[in-house]
Amino acid sequence: MGAGKYRDAVLVERMAAGGGRDRYGNLQPGDWVRLFSARGWLRQTSGKEKIAAGRLEDTATATLRIRASLTSPAWGITGADRVKVRSQIWAIKGAPIDPEGRGECVELLLERGGAVE
Repeated sequence: MGAGKYRDAVLVERMAAGGGRDRYGNLQPGDWVRLFSARGWLRQTSGKEKIAAGRLEDTATATLRIRASLTSPAWGITGADRVKVRSQIWAIKGAPIDPEGRGECVELLLERGGAVE
């Protein structure tokens, strides 16, 4: 099978446990660690700007399809994970779905950006 539309290198990362505690006793997050890498197809939608709580929010959304088998780690992706693709970090906004119902790929809804001053 050729690369076709799946030309983007995708890195899925998960927050590691055990970041310790700060001097006030609050739990600190761990570092991001590699969960797996795969080939994907990123399709960006046009960006959005809105004003929320007196701040301008500039966000971008996209869908990402990742090649996967039924035993692929891609099915274990959660909203707490993140994706690096095309040198950008994206937050995962939905559970993985099987858009064609054949178990050949996983589709994710992604978002990046946020409040700017």
